[in-house]
Amino acid sequence: MLNRPRNRQPRRGDHQTGSPRPNNRGGGGGARGGRSSQHSAPRPNGNVPGIHQVIPGASVWIVLKEDQPTGDQTHGIIARVLTRGNHPRGIKVKLRDGQVGRVQRMGAPVTETAAPPQSTDRNAPPSTMNATNTTRFTHRYTDVRYEDNDDDYASEPPPRSLADYFPDAPEPPATQPNNNTTVTATCPICEAFEGDEIAVSHHVEREH
Repeated sequence: MLNRPRNRQPRRGDHQTGSPRPNNRGGGGGARGGRSSQHSAPRPNGNVPGIHQVIPGASVWIVLKEDQPTGDQTHGIIARVLTRGNHPRGIKVKLRDGQVGRVQRMGAPVTETAAPPQSTDRNAPPSTMNATNTTRFTHRYTDVRYEDNDDDYASEPPPRSLADYFPDAPEPPATQPNNNTTVTATCPICEAFEGDEIAVSHHVEREH
């Protein structure tokens, strides 16, 4: 007689009383679930300042891109906001020194003291022009009694007369020399009569 091979399939009782087989799919799924939990994104920080606080000129503390693993923060003044709205990891800004990072918290308020304007332009405010004009007039109209050079100023004005208020009389023209001078002649006979040539000639005719 031939020996028939035994049926090695488990009986129904074995399925009911035996231990259940491990579900490899479930285990694999659990492993995958563990990996996904390890590499999940970090939770957003709900304490970062909002867009209404992060404005140019504000003092903030930011985290640079190279400092994200360590979380080191850098202080500075905002020069430009690079994010249009709020961000869970912080609004990205550019500081005045050129560094770029995400805002984590606000810093102390910045107080800038502006120097008073010293302009003398005509378009300057009235208060500035009045102060400048007052100073200018003070130096221009100084009492001569307080000057050091007292000899340059007379104590009283010189006396004046009525003639000082009239214009000067014109000077007479210079007298021109008379070229028609008469030559005096003497009588050649008596040598006593003197006159011009005509008178001498008449004298000679009548007397001599």
